[in-house]
Amino acid sequence: MIMRGIDYLGERIWGPDRYRRRYYKLAKWISAIKGFEVYKPQMIWLRDAEFVAAREEVERRGIEGVPNDRSYTLLATARSVRDIPGDFAECGVRYGKSSRFLLSGAGPQSTKRLFIFDSFEGLSDPGADDTKSGGGSAWVKGDLAVPEDVVRRNLSDFGDRVVLHKGWIPDRFPEVENERFSLVHVDVDLYEPTMAAVEFFYPRVNSGGVILCDDYGSADCPGAKKAIDEFFADKPENVIGLTSGQSIVIKR
Repeated sequence: MIMRGIDYLGERIWGPDRYRRRYYKLAKWISAIKGFEVYKPQMIWLRDAEFVAAREEVERRGIEGVPNDRSYTLLATARSVRDIPGDFAECGVRYGKSSRFLLSGAGPQSTKRLFIFDSFEGLSDPGADDTKSGGGSAWVKGDLAVPEDVVRRNLSDFGDRVVLHKGWIPDRFPEVENERFSLVHVDVDLYEPTMAAVEFFYPRVNSGGVILCDDYGSADCPGAKKAIDEFFADKPENVIGLTSGQSIVIKR
């Protein structure tokens, strides 16, 4: 009620457009104090119909996970490979929020499957390559664990398009060694599973397909960036770092 009253007065005093600009500047100033970012409301992706529908369904189900900018990148990337042959794969699922944006981006009539690989026991032990610049790791074994039944429930409406493979990466990768992929989402935070994922899936991604790493730009996940940079150092593809902290590679 208080915010509605402030909004009403602000719009009456300055007009709707000027008031929104003033509100944005105030929000940006406050967020900058703590190092956060605020998106301008005129950003088209915030009103993308498919994104809005997927976001509203995620909110209705109360699924936690990746923020809006990364969620949109997932959906838009999946949308960009609709015409590329091959299924999707995801390494690291947590609650399944990212999975929903991938599957939604594939399109309402899509038959692409999403092969999910996760221990459902959280992260494995961080290694030496996962040490942050200031020393130590942001993670310990077992962090980010979510029970398998929670993920199954959160993705239940996609039916047999979702195929779960429970186990430590890369133990169950051989079960899909004869499959081809148009999109692979790697979100495992640490060096060793990130490297194992790109080593296995890279040769199985069709031309024009995408490998998307969630953790590439996170200071908490130096091992993920190290693995991606090392693997693609001698490959013909470029690694594109995004402002969301993700990276994408488009397979040649």
